[in-house]
Amino acid sequence: MSEITVQRHEEKYLLNPLQAAELERLLGGLLHPDEFSQKGAYYIRSLYFDAPDDVDYHNKIRGVSQRQKLRLRLYDVNSPAVKLEIKNKRGSLSFKQTATLTRDQAQRLVAGDYGFLLQEPNDTARRACTFFLRESRRPAALVDYERTAFAAPVAQVRITLDRNIRAAKSAALFDPGVPCVGLHSGGVCVLEVKYDGFLPGYLRGVLSSAAPQRLSVSKYEMARSLLY
Repeated sequence: MSEITVQRHEEKYLLNPLQAAELERLLGGLLHPDEFSQKGAYYIRSLYFDAPDDVDYHNKIRGVSQRQKLRLRLYDVNSPAVKLEIKNKRGSLSFKQTATLTRDQAQRLVAGDYGFLLQEPNDTARRACTFFLRESRRPAALVDYERTAFAAPVAQVRITLDRNIRAAKSAALFDPGVPCVGLHSGGVCVLEVKYDGFLPGYLRGVLSSAAPQRLSVSKYEMARSLLY
């Protein structure tokens, strides 16, 4: 099981289709698509785990400045590897730990079998296990979407546009036919801007022209509000 730890600034915006199209056009003239977007938008599926009292969801609703999420993520339902991610937010700073699981290990977590995480030699697995043990976490929402991503070497900037966001009250992580409901009828785009240290002024100007108001947006929050 491999492990990655990243801490970055993160900003989010909610765009309508016209804003998203214009921003993508502008970014396409300034930045290069990232390695995953060379052939266009790519698929992402996330399965979020929450406690029985829905602590993550309610912390987001209340605007708690320090909060967390625990999820499994994959980029193809047939992929042999699944990402286990712990994401913490402290104001505008995002701190994410990622470990790679096999499909069998991911299925075990979905089924409530998480003891094997204690045998893994990395901090992400052990931290995740404490969440399952201490908070009895279980699958809470499945979220699918398509992402277009742009990258710049300065400050490791990464800008993503997530469209066709849909959700299901399901734990069927590897089922391509899960019936999903479109968030905001599938007509919105979530813009995420991530960077180290600072965002170059020319990019700040482009973002301001297309998304004048920064919002606190969470796909998990929107999914839970729609499904429950």
